Amino acid sequence: VQVTQDAWALAAGWQEGAHPDLPARGCSTGPGAFERTLSSGLSAWFGSLHKLLFVGLITEETGNLSREAAEASVSGTLDVTDNADAFTCHGATGSTETAAALDGTSRDGTGTGEQPRLNFGEWLANEVCSRPDESQLDRVPRSHLPDVATVPWRLEKVLGFGILFCLDILLHELSFMPLQVVMALPRLLRPGKRHSQGQHRLTITEQCNVLRLLLLLLNVGVVLVIFDVSWVYHYIRTTSFLKLYVIFNMLEMFERWCRSVGVDLFDLVMASARQPWRPFLPKFAATFAYCIVHSSMHLVRVLLLNVAINTSSSAMFLIIVTNNFGEIKSTVFKRYEVKNLFPIITSDIVERFYLATDIFFVLARMSVVPRRGNYSAWDIGYWMFLLVAIELGTDWVKFCLIIKFSEMPASTLEIYKEVLIADILLCRIRPGVCRDGTAESTTRPTLPAPAAPFRGIHSFSQAPATRIGFSGVPISTLVVIHVAMLLRSPCSLALRLPRATAVLFLASACALTFLAKVLLGLFLLGYAARRRGAIVR
Repeated sequence: VQVTQDAWALAAGWQEGAHPDLPARGCSTGPGAFERTLSSGLSAWFGSLHKLLFVGLITEETGNLSREAAEASVSGTLDVTDNADAFTCHGATGSTETAAALDGTSRDGTGTGEQPRLNFGEWLANEVCSRPDESQLDRVPRSHLPDVATVPWRLEKVLGFGILFCLDILLHELSFMPLQVVMALPRLLRPGKRHSQGQHRLTITEQCNVLRLLLLLLNVGVVLVIFDVSWVYHYIRTTSFLKLYVIFNMLEMFERWCRSVGVDLFDLVMASARQPWRPFLPKFAATFAYCIVHSSMHLVRVLLLNVAINTSSSAMFLIIVTNNFGEIKSTVFKRYEVKNLFPIITSDIVERFYLATDIFFVLARMSVVPRRGNYSAWDIGYWMFLLVAIELGTDWVKFCLIIKFSEMPASTLEIYKEVLIADILLCRIRPGVCRDGTAESTTRPTLPAPAAPFRGIHSFSQAPATRIGFSGVPISTLVVIHVAMLLRSPCSLALRLPRATAVLFLASACALTFLAKVLLGLFLLGYAARRRGAIVR
């Protein structure tokens, strides 16, 4: 830029005659002399600059260019631009100094240090082979992929424990809760004087179980009356693929919303159990309406799966499968924190348990139907296995991508499992107990145990249900409906004593449910007690 400005100033002075002494030092004069001088100066200057940059880059790549040579070459070039008279002669000053700097010699011919020449063969060898240096292996950043590869195993441990958790809640709804209500009925129906303020016939836990059983019985009766299973089944079979796809996705979305709202409604009703009837009835009615809606939507989902397996067309099965890939699209490629990922884990726990119960309901329905459609028992087992495999693969891919993009350690999943274990222990801790299980003392400083939500209000199995967002009444309603379906099946009515058989079947089912609840409760509590020392405090 400076050379250009000086050249234009010189040209202006030449045309106006402002530089009478310009022809000096052997410079040519006459017409076209200025143009020839300017052209030769620019050519010399750009040639020096090109040689300086090219050779400087190559020699700096090999690490042999000295800082003094580079500074000398740049200063020599700048001297040309600062001296217009020397530049207009023919730029010999700048080009000579630049060439001398590049050759490693000064103006007087003395050496300033020998510099290496450009070696094309050496440069090409370096480009092809690079520069191996095994000492840099320790500085390579650690890859996150080996840790991500352990996500499926850790995830299955968390989800498996959560499924047992949900099964324990369901068994409690069907065994311990009716038993506790039966034990509380004599005190509830006993005639006597009215209790004083603050005293009640039933404990808060017994009253909550009475309300929960009342909701279950009312929900079963209403769903059996208003829901026509046969009409819904045939409507699904005759509906177009696109309409069913929209319906299924709407059911999936509304069911998740119902799960979130339903747990809060049950907590609201149980927390208002001691309130007067007038403010309590609207809350009870809203919870009852939720149970009807959620149970109906889940029953439609079971019928969708039944149609998908019981028909020759795989359109319905394709709808169920594509919904899993939509779940991957909505969750991955986002950055999550540790607290934000826990609700996704609990939602997948509930969905896994719903999938297991749906398969059980479909198999129960198909076992009492004389005709199984176009599929054999082997084909039905294959479709069931494929459905479970797709669900497992979807969850694995989803959480691997979440852990990868969020840069979380895979051990975070173990922390979520410890949270569920801690809920099992905290809901059973008695008041006045410290974290280490000992009684609180006034002589030594101790940390009290953290309070679990609804501890002492819900039963032991129901208290941690708020954490995972699982409501047992809707799914218990479907269990009762399918048991009633089995009792009304043609094979049951064809027996010699159908009523006696039904009573025996119900008694056996209640006994097996009670024993299963006892065994599962012992297993969960024993496992949680053994893992208590490993929980991060």
